[in-house]
Amino acid sequence: MNRDQTLSRRRWKISYTYDCTCDPRCYWAKNGRHSQATFLNNGEQEQGDEAAAEITARAYKHVNIADIKVWQESPEERDTRMKQMRKAEADERRGIHWNMGGAN
Repeated sequence: MNRDQTLSRRRWKISYTYDCTCDPRCYWAKNGRHSQATFLNNGEQEQGDEAAAEITARAYKHVNIADIKVWQESPEERDTRMKQMRKAEADERRGIHWNMGGAN
């Protein structure tokens, strides 16, 4: 599978909540919990929601995870992601990128 095929396929996403371990506690943490949403990249969805969340949480050092949800992005979400990625690549080719340090 080439790069375009990999990036254009409908990706799996995961979301969960975890304990806020910040000191002092973050004011935006709801009931002392943060939320995390990200993509699954290595087929973790095949292991089930709990196992996928555990793998992802370990990578981010999150503890006491709950409210786990795993789903595959819709075709519309994929198209939006691809559009944003293509725009970012075009901007970068024109010399406009996130690392400009406020120069724009």
